[in-house]
Amino acid sequence: MSQAWIRYAGMILFLMTGVGRAQTSPGHDAWLMRNYRFTGPPSPRELKPADPVLTDLKALRDTVWTILRRAKSEDDYESALAAAAQATSATQLIGAITEHQQAVQSTKSATEEAKLPARSPAPFVLIALKDNTINIATSYWVDGTMLNYITLQGVHVIVRLDLVDRALSRDLNRQRNVEFRLPD
Repeated sequence: MSQAWIRYAGMILFLMTGVGRAQTSPGHDAWLMRNYRFTGPPSPRELKPADPVLTDLKALRDTVWTILRRAKSEDDYESALAAAAQATSATQLIGAITEHQQAVQSTKSATEEAKLPARSPAPFVLIALKDNTINIATSYWVDGTMLNYITLQGVHVIVRLDLVDRALSRDLNRQRNVEFRLPD
């Protein structure tokens, strides 16, 4: 009896050392760290509350699709048609509920935006050039000897500072109470 017990204990010890080695394999851990990115749980802001009705409907739809696949493989066409009709109605109901939730959300955000004070648009700047053209800019900046500005159409224009009619530009913007300054 003692020899049987020793053999049994030896096999258990042998199996445990093999399991222990497999669990602490450094190559396996390195492969995981190379191929997967462990980020932890998402932040509460990233989690959207799940609507229980939608969750139940999606589970029902998935179950019906499973029935549909099995019925097709077993040539049970009546069950397949019934399952297809059920899956279609569940999918349509999911779409209707989702659209309703999105409409409620957009109405809520529109109401919140309406409560915010109206912002006046940023004043635009008039830039007069020595060739008697006047350009409208939404923003401008100077880079060395070049004047950069963005037009109302969103086009980025670069002009040499010596081509800008500084006096006329200053006067046009002063009349409109808009600050326009260029370095000397």
